Amino acid sequence: MGPEILALFIPIVALLIPIFAIYFHYKEELERRKERMLAIEKGVELPPEPVPQPPTPLDYLRKGLIFLAIGLALTIGGWTSAGKMGGPFTSYFKIGGLILTFIGTALVIFYKIQDKSKK
Repeated sequence: MGPEILALFIPIVALLIPIFAIYFHYKEELERRKERMLAIEKGVELPPEPVPQPPTPLDYLRKGLIFLAIGLALTIGGWTSAGKMGGPFTSYFKIGGLILTFIGTALVIFYKIQDKSKK
């Protein structure tokens, strides 16, 4: 597998992963609703739907640190392998890594601002 094929393969996989995640989440939700409808038809008393909790500041910090770690790993990997692989393959790693790093930084900054405003 040459670098050109990998450079094409990675964006395709990156697009398919969220599509599959959304599809399986939809199928799971559909199955859950179908079970609830059958229970209602049988006259079973159902508990109320759980109310989704808003994200806490620690959720933003956790997501930010994960994005930072992945982004830095991709960026550093792109820079260290630039001479070995060459081509657009390493550029994708660098650009993708920088985007994830900036998203992670923004989430950590948001956590810090939100944490200071609550004190």
